[in-house]
Amino acid sequence: MTRRTLGAAMIAVALGTTTVMSQVSTAAAWSLEEAAAPYKGATIRTIGEALPPLEAMKKLAPEFEKRTGIKVEIEMYEHSEAVNKVMLDLNSKRGRYDFIIQPHRELGKFVTNGHLEPLEKYLDSAELRDPEFNPEDQLYPRLWKEISWYDGKVYGFPFTALSMYMWYRSDLLSDEKEKEGFKAKYGYDLAPAQDWKQYRDIAEWFTRPDQRLYGTALQGKRHEALWYEWLNFLYSFGGDMLDTKSGSECGPVIVNSPQAIAASEYYKSLKAFSPPDTLNYFWDDVMALMQQGEVAQLIMWNDSTYAVAVDESASTVVGKMGFDIVPQGEGGKVAQVEGWSYLMPTSSKNKEAAYLFIQWMMDYDQQLNQHLNGGATARPDVYSSEEVQKLPYSKASMDSNAVAKPKPTVPLSGEMTDILVRELSSYLADEKTAKEALDRSAQDISTLLGPCAPMKYPVE
Repeated sequence: MTRRTLGAAMIAVALGTTTVMSQVSTAAAWSLEEAAAPYKGATIRTIGEALPPLEAMKKLAPEFEKRTGIKVEIEMYEHSEAVNKVMLDLNSKRGRYDFIIQPHRELGKFVTNGHLEPLEKYLDSAELRDPEFNPEDQLYPRLWKEISWYDGKVYGFPFTALSMYMWYRSDLLSDEKEKEGFKAKYGYDLAPAQDWKQYRDIAEWFTRPDQRLYGTALQGKRHEALWYEWLNFLYSFGGDMLDTKSGSECGPVIVNSPQAIAASEYYKSLKAFSPPDTLNYFWDDVMALMQQGEVAQLIMWNDSTYAVAVDESASTVVGKMGFDIVPQGEGGKVAQVEGWSYLMPTSSKNKEAAYLFIQWMMDYDQQLNQHLNGGATARPDVYSSEEVQKLPYSKASMDSNAVAKPKPTVPLSGEMTDILVRELSSYLADEKTAKEALDRSAQDISTLLGPCAPMKYPVE
């Protein structure tokens, strides 16, 4: 009897109800082995980003293979390459991948091009659906719907429910000599930054190139990482890209608002406290700098935190780190909704076998294992487990999930990102002012999206 079935049986005994016992009997009657029997000998192939969550899944897959006789092949690539390879396969309709793990900003494009299989029929299948799998109750509903749904239909389940938050060196911030010197200079106590003034002061204080220490490290490379990092500042300063309530909506373009300009100017000011090569960095580079103890604070992804805070084989700062929600600006407490989803291409040759693996990975035990090894679950019951609560970054993850803002998943969202990466890169390289870069972004995004996206702040 599984963990969930055992729990249901105990409830049934306590309540003395035949209804609950009937449900338990139904759950007990279904087994992964029997459901997978028709697909024994099949090979399912997937692709995703080469990070700890996918590495954890690869370590778990042999158990599924042993129980089902279905072989799982996993391809791992850098973020952009994983996205590009999937687009090539989907457009060619070759069906190399039986399921894909992709960032949710691609969802609208995939759906409108007819590349994705809706999952209702699999969830409605008595043969395939494990009665103990109840995503409506077991997942954070808002995160699931933003990450894996489009236009009211479910297309997947969260592989990772991501956000970004502040990493900081708790050993530096608690050092008595550092505290004394900081207070003498800035007039207040040294502590993890709660607002952007404090963040800038701390960055300035700890910038000591002669000691191979910098106050922060921007992800300034012309890459998606730049856009993702900049969004934290945009949202915190009270700005946004579009004036909408959900990622799948189109609406007025507000990316050149006064708040967005102020956020961008502040963001660029942090170059002064970053390593000289910061305009060539993306997330892997700044993570490595933190692992080597060369940065005092930065903004980074929750699914990368394990590699800094827990993995002693890779990090020199294990036990010296703290984590918190991004500092507050005019926008208050905010974070960004991001995530990679399990999705099934219409060209998949082994849809049922792929669904069974995805469903198995969403089970509590697999989600717990994956999360403890660098994942970012969308299951609140995993977050509330004793093992996860002991992780030093769990509170920051939960606090960020609670205030995370959706980003566009409209079909042209990828092109929106490209526009902003291009213009922000020009601004960081001193080729344009913040207003010029964001005005051009707003014009191009409005033209790209069409009549549904008028400019709220027209360019004079």
